[in-house]
Amino acid sequence: MKAVLNSVNVFFFGYERNIEKKNIFIIAISTFGLLNILLILPDLYNVYSKQGIINSGINDFLIRKDQFRLTFITDAVEKIGLPYEYALAMIIALYICSFLFILMNYYRLVSAIIVLIIHNALVASSYSFSYGADYMISFSLFINMILCINSKYSQVIYSFAIRLLQLQLCIIYFFSGLGKAMGNNWYTGDAIWYLVSTYTHINIVTAFVATTIPVLFKIISLSVVIIELFYPVLVYNKITKNAALLYIIITHIIIILIINLYTFGAIMIILNVIAFQPKIITELKYFKRNEYITE
Repeated sequence: MKAVLNSVNVFFFGYERNIEKKNIFIIAISTFGLLNILLILPDLYNVYSKQGIINSGINDFLIRKDQFRLTFITDAVEKIGLPYEYALAMIIALYICSFLFILMNYYRLVSAIIVLIIHNALVASSYSFSYGADYMISFSLFINMILCINSKYSQVIYSFAIRLLQLQLCIIYFFSGLGKAMGNNWYTGDAIWYLVSTYTHINIVTAFVATTIPVLFKIISLSVVIIELFYPVLVYNKITKNAALLYIIITHIIIILIINLYTFGAIMIILNVIAFQPKIITELKYFKRNEYITE
């Protein structure tokens, strides 16, 4: 029993690989978060204003009453005489500035906490519009916050953050694969055909492949189920690790290109790389030339 507990302790708190590059991971996550908010900036007013697409009362009905949301902040600001639109603008400005402070290593931990709180408030306040990407960004910002902690226990904290990220990905892919395996469409290849026919313009080549080589769709479907279902085993095996990660990355690139889920595909690629193959990021020429930026 003691040996088991020791192994668990080493697994969660003894991981040191690439610890000297953790600042690069912080920059990668923070840069993505900043780009994400900047890209949706033109639509923020339409989603979060009182005259937005969906009334805030409807959104509040769909989430828990105690769940932190934008109106918790804006109501307090309105009490001092500022209009709602000004309060919303102040929150978004603070959100963006906090990302910049993280990148500049200025009060990094405080800024990471502010970013996490505001992002979760944004997600809760747009429940009807939120999807997997928003929740994965929330989780990535949580990991980012942990990585921003600097203390005499930095190695232990870093190890816990990376292991937590790894296990979260294993759980996500395992249950995603399990869900697919419980259905029938992923065995027949219909699921892949549905994606192709729904999100792309079917051309002669695609139709020809679907009608003459239907087994190709079955192979692709089954490979997705197998890789996701056995992801926890494959990524911790030295022989299959790189092949499994390559397959997952290619899958998310295809998701970006075909389904146009840019945010989801990109954040999943970033998290997979940080968790299991950070050399893809740390070996980039930009970081090699400007390594002082991450220190």
